[in-house]
Amino acid sequence: MAKRVLLISLCVVALGLGIGFSWAMTATDVVRTRRAVFGQMTNALKFAANHWDDSASYDSLARAGALIQRDAKDLLILFPAGTGTRDGLDTAASDSIWTDRAGFESLVRQLADEAGKLAATTPSTDSAEVRKEIKTVAATCRSCHRDYRSN
Repeated sequence: MAKRVLLISLCVVALGLGIGFSWAMTATDVVRTRRAVFGQMTNALKFAANHWDDSASYDSLARAGALIQRDAKDLLILFPAGTGTRDGLDTAASDSIWTDRAGFESLVRQLADEAGKLAATTPSTDSAEVRKEIKTVAATCRSCHRDYRSN
């Protein structure tokens, strides 16, 4: 498991740096990587949702927001052409990701921006503001799933 997390992390970092991975990652590997990235974001959002009212946890909550922000920025490179269901892959990614790329990119940027606000949480941040930002991040996730997820 640790090796898998390390491999996924290295792939995401390498992709984020613009290193060509066409020779190293198959389309199936890309789908697996993005599933892992979505899993990380889900866990981070769940943590935030469960700790919005505990200012002692706000440093960890800010790190969760930073993780979501980082992963959201990587999403655009994790949906290259050739990694959808019409390419024979087992993925929940809707074809609309590729046919409405501008809309998808807009929601991804919105998620990164909103998660950045969550990442700025400090122990002195008002809990109502933290809760509001968590709801905004979750609403952005729901919008993307509604428009760009097939199941």
